[in-house]
Amino acid sequence: MKTFKKILAVTDLSSESLSAVSYAGHLARAQGASLVVLHVAHSTTVLFTEFVPGIDMTAIDEEIETAARERLGSWAKRHLRKVEQLELIVRRGLVPETVCEVAAETGASIIAMATHGRTGVGRMVLGSVTEKVLARAPCPVLVVRPPNPVVEVKSG
Repeated sequence: MKTFKKILAVTDLSSESLSAVSYAGHLARAQGASLVVLHVAHSTTVLFTEFVPGIDMTAIDEEIETAARERLGSWAKRHLRKVEQLELIVRRGLVPETVCEVAAETGASIIAMATHGRTGVGRMVLGSVTEKVLARAPCPVLVVRPPNPVVEVKSG
């Protein structure tokens, strides 16, 4: 059986992706591997630079990154406490490229990430981050489907 020394688990902090991180945590414990959890924070600089010239978005990006780091850290304390070798990384950038860069930098044996299972127009408009990572990854990619169908409920 193939053993993994370092597992990179990717999350956008959604319930679907956190279930994949949890799965990667179980795999890391079973294999005696270290687990690196990566969240790529949304960057307003990347998204809006062309549309909002002259406004410094750096402070907003830093707040987003800080909030993401706190949320990921809090979740990891509750759900990954049994993983002996754990590293949490929060970066800004384009998700597929950043995932592949971090995989190469950390020497990941495998990348674990969720699929949101979008189809139709949602997939056409949003694309598939997972597919882009699969095409560019420097190592194998484990795609984890959410355990149950996800139903989004809007409040208000």
